[in-house]
Amino acid sequence: MFKGLISSDTVEIEAPIERAWDILMDVERYGEWNPFTARVKTDFEIGSPVHLYATLGPVKLKQTERIEAVDRPHLLVWSTKIGARALLFAWREQRLERVDERRCRYVTTDAFSGLLTPLVMLFFGRMVRRGFNDVAWGLKRRAEGLSPS
Repeated sequence: MFKGLISSDTVEIEAPIERAWDILMDVERYGEWNPFTARVKTDFEIGSPVHLYATLGPVKLKQTERIEAVDRPHLLVWSTKIGARALLFAWREQRLERVDERRCRYVTTDAFSGLLTPLVMLFFGRMVRRGFNDVAWGLKRRAEGLSPS
């Protein structure tokens, strides 16, 4: 089976982990700081849908994924599949790690598996990585008070 991994930069945030977590969970305000996924609709219940409105380069798309894990304030996971799981499956993790009481680290990854993985990596990998970095650095700016809150 084909596998691939796309990851953002690991970004250190000069703000408490709880502040960064609250920003990640406030999907109503994503458009104020998140240029990659400007709109998200979900209730964060395990198994619930996650409706993502993302921008991949010049393409805007709506994708529905599924909440897999919510571990406050450290981990948010959703997944998606195209066709059978053997065709394409993606597992997206957003992780926060406490550095100390006033700092944390953020990284997001998407692990792909399935027959379509080489095509996804070839045609979309660079755009997804750029989008993930936009999220990471946007979260940093927002949590540090450098963008409107």
